[in-house]
Amino acid sequence: MRRGFTLIELLVVIAIIAILAAILFPVFARAREKSRQTACLSNVKQIMLGVLMYAQDYDEVLPPADSWYALDNRLPGLDITYWHEGVQPYVANWQVFVCPSQKAGNPEANLPGYGWNYQEFGYRNTTSHAFSTYPRTALGEVERPAESIVLGDSEDTAARGSSGSRYLYRRHELYLPARHNGGGNMAMLDGHAKWYSQSELRKSVAGVAAPWRFAP
Repeated sequence: MRRGFTLIELLVVIAIIAILAAILFPVFARAREKSRQTACLSNVKQIMLGVLMYAQDYDEVLPPADSWYALDNRLPGLDITYWHEGVQPYVANWQVFVCPSQKAGNPEANLPGYGWNYQEFGYRNTTSHAFSTYPRTALGEVERPAESIVLGDSEDTAARGSSGSRYLYRRHELYLPARHNGGGNMAMLDGHAKWYSQSELRKSVAGVAAPWRFAP
């Protein structure tokens, strides 16, 4: 006659399963996040390719950022309000604008999940004379395109100004992404994209916030 498991043996088995689950679940979670990070990097590359295609059609000039305060204020001479409206025709579909790890955001509202480096590459504040027109950046104006972030992951908690559009802002860590293992995917002006940690996005070299375009 076969002897059944004793209560102690069952408890030992349950304890072993619990320990294995505690070890393996974080590993699986990190693996899933790594997969999302890779998909996100592909999105960022595709969007940046769309930006460069836009520039080719508009005299080597990048699209403007957005109107900071006036949601319905169209860009002078252009039938767009936000940067992604100019880029979207060059991108396969809207889903590319949505990060797989994005916790906030409403694709149906036509807002991208990625942020534009508005401070360096075009910004309009309709309440300030200093920013009364869009300083649209020409590709030839940028000395180090391979080191200049144009767009990328934008943190959910503080990325939406009163414009409703996401943006990147290097002066405060709340605006720097951490959704992908403590960092985010960024696209450079030369078209390549890579992952940066928050600390890399905050670092400074000779007074210039690297890998940003201008000094803080």
